[in-house]
Amino acid sequence: MRFAAAVLGAGIVQVFPYLRLDQWIGAGAILALVYIEFAAFGAGFFAGRRAALAGALSVLAGALLYVVAAAVTQPGGDPGAFASFFLNIPIAVFPFILLGAIAGWLGGAVRVRAVPGRP
Repeated sequence: MRFAAAVLGAGIVQVFPYLRLDQWIGAGAILALVYIEFAAFGAGFFAGRRAALAGALSVLAGALLYVVAAAVTQPGGDPGAFASFFLNIPIAVFPFILLGAIAGWLGGAVRVRAVPGRP
């Protein structure tokens, strides 16, 4: 239960930078990536076990929630284009998923040090 809550919570938080994709230029892009990876770090910290998986899944969940939010806020879209975009998200976001796994692993490592006696 804690794992799912950590992944879903971090995924919901990550929707905000995805909604501002037009501002991902220069320093804005770096800040957006830091924001996403910090959320993945938090998912790994709060998940307890399987911290790297929690970080990776949180990035994927954030991207998938963005697709749903974009489809809801832009009515009149082509269902085929939506399905194609939805299916391409894991491929397009793959580098961020790897970074999210690393950030989640770091969050789990920090948790082991910060909370003694807990996995």
